Amino acid sequence: MAFFSLCFCININAQSGDYQFLVTLKPDMQRKVLANELFLSPDGKHIIVNYGNKPTFIVAYSLADWKQVALFRLTDWVDFSSAYIDTTNQQFYVKISRVSTQYHRLDIKQNTQDIIPCDITPRGCPHIEMKMDVKSLYTKDKQYFISINKQNKREVKVYKIRTDE
Repeated sequence: MAFFSLCFCININAQSGDYQFLVTLKPDMQRKVLANELFLSPDGKHIIVNYGNKPTFIVAYSLADWKQVALFRLTDWVDFSSAYIDTTNQQFYVKISRVSTQYHRLDIKQNTQDIIPCDITPRGCPHIEMKMDVKSLYTKDKQYFISINKQNKREVKVYKIRTDE
């Protein structure tokens, strides 16, 4: 019940007079895929979206201009329950599967990717707790609300806080 209440409150705030629509994020590719999850980089500079399944497309967008900065095609289905960014905010790590000991290492700045064993990742091989997919989120400063569009799951909508001038 608490989860339902949290989701309900987030959507009410974004749709109220507090935020106004800013932009729709769509991946720059021919294939029409559904957005599954969102991930905000710790430095608040990138929103990372998980699209499709087998293959999975991971797309990074810049919050400075809302442009796509990196696109990765992974042959596996992945989720963001194990995902994190290193301390340089450059390399994004996501487990190949929940039971795997390997990670995809995605370099957002260089737009390169490889597969590495968990013991050489910055966090090693921790036990991963199951968690709910993030379908909407606020930036840390609450300036933006970002959400997968419920009516068209191919789109990610961005709302900016209203400022009375």
